[in-house]
Amino acid sequence: MPQLAELEHLVAKLPRRRIGFYPTPFHKLENLSRLYGVSFFMKREDMAGPGTISGSKTRLAEFIIGQALKDGVDTIITQGAYLTNSGMQFVTAARVAGITPILYLTRDERQGSVAEYRGNLLLSQIMGAETHFLTTVGAAYWNSTDEKDRIVGAMEAHAAKLQTEGHKVLIVPTGGAHPYGFVAHALTFTEMIEQAGALEVELDYIYHTAGTGTALPGMLAAKLLTGHRVKFRSVAINSYRPGGWMNKDVIVDRVKQVFQALNLRPSSDEEIYNEIDIDERFIGEDYAVPSVEGTAAIKELATSDGVFVGPIYTGKGFAGLLDHVRTGRVEKGSSVAFLHTGDTANLFEVSGVVGDVTATSQAPHRRETRAGTPGP
Repeated sequence: MPQLAELEHLVAKLPRRRIGFYPTPFHKLENLSRLYGVSFFMKREDMAGPGTISGSKTRLAEFIIGQALKDGVDTIITQGAYLTNSGMQFVTAARVAGITPILYLTRDERQGSVAEYRGNLLLSQIMGAETHFLTTVGAAYWNSTDEKDRIVGAMEAHAAKLQTEGHKVLIVPTGGAHPYGFVAHALTFTEMIEQAGALEVELDYIYHTAGTGTALPGMLAAKLLTGHRVKFRSVAINSYRPGGWMNKDVIVDRVKQVFQALNLRPSSDEEIYNEIDIDERFIGEDYAVPSVEGTAAIKELATSDGVFVGPIYTGKGFAGLLDHVRTGRVEKGSSVAFLHTGDTANLFEVSGVVGDVTATSQAPHRRETRAGTPGP
């Protein structure tokens, strides 16, 4: 099995345009650790750069844009909800690389038209991204085949027009879920393990928020390749039900794509499946809708250790971690790393996205799942 340095060497052979500042910080949450009797560590992909508000998509963008530049691409079209973290980071990366960014953003028809620019949308507009808005039924538009087809069709038509004008265009799917980028988070894994080792810490768990399925494949491939004992726990912010647009089968396929990108023989499907542990109980009412637990987690982390997570992804993910600690799924004395994938700009969104982060109440330790059955 490759060691960490050997794995990094394999990844270094792939096309890459350096955009962020790596390795990103890794530090202990001292006060939260004392409170719960668990050693909490934070991997700060939200500090990847080049701007002050960033996230884990910057790593993906480095590899996607690296190959795009090699292929002569001059324009990138990408897509997400109107408050997309991914879209903002790809706009940033494209600007750094000298590529023209175009955004296709969806907005739930119940929210009406955009009245003012906030959060990630504001940042994307400051960077001058050409932006197209499409109205959808519901926030999680990707759950509707018709909606997805309409959005993809609009991007493909735009790309075709640009190509007739002499441009070379790359379409990057929702969340940066492009095959060129999945390998990027193998480096996130190696950094975490090396940084924990420098602190003389052996990690028991790595927690992260699972959305469009771009972070886990690279990290999981790196774990399988190196034989590390750490366990992954994923807290979902959208459905991972079998047969849905995002599910475990998709993750397995992407893990195998990482192996293939490195010219290595993949692990078996069974080995990969056995490493996937996804908790869907913290989605709340819907994607991009604040939850009681997520809002409480944002406030608890901020008041304990001065770290800000966001209302759409990382707050819900951290709420899941806290629940697992409180209910014993994470044992006392364990060492746990939480992958902070970004989302901070969404704290400056409207209250319907952020929730009431100034409330004094905390989330209950016992909650109801979406199906109405008690959670652990």
